[in-house]
Amino acid sequence: MSEGIIYFIFVALIGGVIGYLIGKSSCAKRSSCNEGKKGTHELHIDQREQLNKESTPVSSESKEVGKKPTLLSEPREGEKDNLQLIKGIGKVSEKTLNDLGIYYFYQIANFTKEEVIWLNSAIGAFPGKIEREKWVEQAKELVKNSK
Repeated sequence: MSEGIIYFIFVALIGGVIGYLIGKSSCAKRSSCNEGKKGTHELHIDQREQLNKESTPVSSESKEVGKKPTLLSEPREGEKDNLQLIKGIGKVSEKTLNDLGIYYFYQIANFTKEEVIWLNSAIGAFPGKIEREKWVEQAKELVKNSK
């Protein structure tokens, strides 16, 4: 009985290693996995980091050039807005926005069209997510209600 379990674990382990190696080699054969796309494939996170450093990324949906908004290095006095109050922003999106330097509703409320294009590219969200979910309008409402 225990020999059967040990044999099963051994076969599963060998199968997993072989599967990993096959996947790795198929990615290497394709040169650079999604070369030319500005995505967030886990093997190419450096593309996303490079995009965040650029001041004028290109929107993949319309080829318009965006403008990097004014970003903060950290929240003032350690306090930041709960960006998850905006429909469409969850924990992951909020962390990404914070990592970029966006901590407050007023920042999102003041985005221009060009800055929204830049942000769409920088966060790697589904194209047009910010416009579809009306982040700017929701943020304006939250700023207005907080006064």
